[in-house]
Amino acid sequence: MGTQGNRGPTGQGIGTQGSRGPTGQGNPGGGRQFGNNAGGNGGRPAGTTVVHTRNGGDVIKGANGSVREVHTAGGAVIHHAPTGVNRVEMARPGGRVVVANARGGSGYVQRPLVVNNRNFVQRTYVVHGVSYARVYRPYAFGGISLNVYTPYRFYRPAFYAYAFNPWARPVYYNFGWGGSPWFGFYGGFFTPYPYYATPSLWLTDYLIANTLQDAYQARLDAAAAASIPPQNYAATPLTPDVKQAIADEVHRQLDQERNEQQSMSTGGAGSAPPLVSSNGPQVFVVANALTVNSAGGECPVTEGDVLQMNGAPAPNSTYADVVVLASKGQDCRKGSMVSVALNDLQEMQNQMRATIDQGLGDLQSKQGQGGLPTLPAGAAAPPDNAFGNQVQPDANVATEITQVAQDASRQEQDVVNQSLDNSGGTPPTISLGMTVSEVEQIMGKPKDVANVGTKRIYVYPSMKVIFIDGKVNDVQ
Repeated sequence: MGTQGNRGPTGQGIGTQGSRGPTGQGNPGGGRQFGNNAGGNGGRPAGTTVVHTRNGGDVIKGANGSVREVHTAGGAVIHHAPTGVNRVEMARPGGRVVVANARGGSGYVQRPLVVNNRNFVQRTYVVHGVSYARVYRPYAFGGISLNVYTPYRFYRPAFYAYAFNPWARPVYYNFGWGGSPWFGFYGGFFTPYPYYATPSLWLTDYLIANTLQDAYQARLDAAAAASIPPQNYAATPLTPDVKQAIADEVHRQLDQERNEQQSMSTGGAGSAPPLVSSNGPQVFVVANALTVNSAGGECPVTEGDVLQMNGAPAPNSTYADVVVLASKGQDCRKGSMVSVALNDLQEMQNQMRATIDQGLGDLQSKQGQGGLPTLPAGAAAPPDNAFGNQVQPDANVATEITQVAQDASRQEQDVVNQSLDNSGGTPPTISLGMTVSEVEQIMGKPKDVANVGTKRIYVYPSMKVIFIDGKVNDVQ
């Protein structure tokens, strides 16, 4: 993709899932309790409760009673991360989606993009006043839509060969992170390699460092808004075998981009690969903190944690079981199996690929400096733009992001306050495994019904109930 000079926004880990329509009568003051889901059946975590409010909003709480999401009557969805770095999502007409951190300083606006009669998605990111664009390709899996990161600028084959193969001799390179506050904050977790035998190892440290640096800045921003400084914590270090697993994934992604470049250069479609395209294990570096579910209950995964998916999820599932390879502090225990939404896994992979592309740009621009080898002939040429000038940052995105964040903040407080007022008594419950008739007895007839293979979706004014083989599998 070439040098962009900017990292993506922190706390922006959501793809487009469409709009929740305006909420209707629903069940004011009621709630839904979700039963057992100890990782693996593709639904929400065990004990999740949804409380409806008089103004048509929803408050989704975890098993411990803490707020996970707030859905406002105006259509905003506020996602509460375990690190306090919350984000807002707002779907708008025409396939437009606004995603912002809760303070409004960073985020992106997503919209459809058509290039050479092919459908893509463009996101215009804004990070502390700097704007840039990225391209994604829609991909359907099991009835959900995922947006797959798609490079639109490609290097010459000689540069990909340079980045893909080992260096002739070890490279001793100092990134200069030693005095940075973020490096001290995560000092018990991340230690750079003493030297680099391959570009993929250099890119691995680049990827981890950028992920942690962005996370630290997001924590600072959130802490400043709450007037509470972020706290350091003791962390279990990333082990050599886990870093090697990340490096192997980086190497695989480099090979994928090289194949895409060859396809584009020969007039092919250059299709972005789906999330489950690998025949072997896939490794993900968490880019945005999440609360997930394991056999031991809810637990967080935070930026820099490492997950591994060892097999494709079931065709009708919106979640996948992954193994925690590395975690920090009070995060999900290393070695545990957790259930993660496919959209979140896709965004982790998207951020990995975008950061690798950014690293390739730095690797090319810094060749011959700091111990990096000089590029071979033909590898120093700037990347070619496969889409010409059709990908440019949209105007006025920063204003739109800030406005959505401010509006959502005001509406969220009203919804939460009403949920506290209305949550007394015993709410009606919807549990995983309930039958269609049992749900209809509680919620009434749905507004719409969608049938996708063995999956049946009941659409109510403020929620969707998803059945598989006639039993409740998820509620959104």
